[in-house]
Amino acid sequence: NNILLNCEAKIEGEVDQIKKSSKGHVYFSLKDKNGSILDCVIWNYYYRICGINLEEGMHIIITGVPSIYAPTGRLSFKASLIELVGDGALKKQYEELKKKLEKEGIFDRELKLKKYPKVIGVITSKHGAVIHDFLNNLGKYNFKIEFVDSRVEGAEAIEDLILSIKTFKKRNIDCLVVIRGGGAKNSFDVFNNEAVIREIIDYPCPVISGLGHHKDETLFALASDYSVSTPTAAAHLINSSWDELLLEIKKYEHFIFEKYNNLLNSINYKIENVSKNFVILENEIKTKKIFIDNLKNNLINNFSTKLKEIKEKINYFEKEINYCNPKRQLKLGYSILRKDGMVIKSINEINKEDLIDLELLDGIIKSKVYDKRKK
Repeated sequence: NNILLNCEAKIEGEVDQIKKSSKGHVYFSLKDKNGSILDCVIWNYYYRICGINLEEGMHIIITGVPSIYAPTGRLSFKASLIELVGDGALKKQYEELKKKLEKEGIFDRELKLKKYPKVIGVITSKHGAVIHDFLNNLGKYNFKIEFVDSRVEGAEAIEDLILSIKTFKKRNIDCLVVIRGGGAKNSFDVFNNEAVIREIIDYPCPVISGLGHHKDETLFALASDYSVSTPTAAAHLINSSWDELLLEIKKYEHFIFEKYNNLLNSINYKIENVSKNFVILENEIKTKKIFIDNLKNNLINNFSTKLKEIKEKINYFEKEINYCNPKRQLKLGYSILRKDGMVIKSINEINKEDLIDLELLDGIIKSKVYDKRKK
């Protein structure tokens, strides 16, 4: 029945009779506790991504579909997924893979997250609160989120995760975030898968894992550049450089305002001092103006007084001069006697026969001395 042949099934059993082909395909048998045997095959691609090295006696669960070989009618099972059964087997596989990856130095990689990332690649399931918690805790820094929906639990998520990680290798992103919420310990086994881990080796941008609260760190988290406990912590990590920048901006903003305030206070203080000095200067100018006005008035008054005094003196001297003017005496009948242009004041200054000039009010008489007598 074709319907039955296309139905996916899970089968649990013990591995027996392993054969590997030159192309990497693995043929093996699976037997149950009753001894029933089922021939199985897993193709090379699925075998590699399972990350399990099959060994005889190993207890496993395989997922796949039944297949019938038409010529003989022989039934077999085509597996697409292999899972180990039992905590001991899982722990052993974990430790062996961890040692292998440690020797290769895969856990030593640390690609620094650049400051101020803008384009964020996110891998997680679109169902549930994880993606919402992550986005709600991202800061308001205008991030561009590129999202790929992927299963993140169970062995079936291996192929989804590998394809999702490969998808982002072709995109220009600043960092890749792989997140999921908490859960049972075995729900994280997909992140201990070698094929998944090797997809982030030499990844072109930093890888951040935020894989819930489980106490046992996955190998994927160890191989990532950054490992945080929750999707919220992953968001805060991406915010960190932006938050620091915002604090730095606020610090400089405070510094600028403080500097401006100090400068403004200094200028106001200088303006107040200048204003006070202007008031003082204005008062001094008013005082000087009053002094100058008084001085001017005093000078004018003194000048007027002096001028009046001078005029009075001039009038006095003019009167004196006029009073003493010889010509005034001429009007009274007196005359002026001159000899050789010199005024004669004494009879001793002339002799007989001297020529003399006698000035009267209205003219000069020229005469000759005939005689002289003393009083």
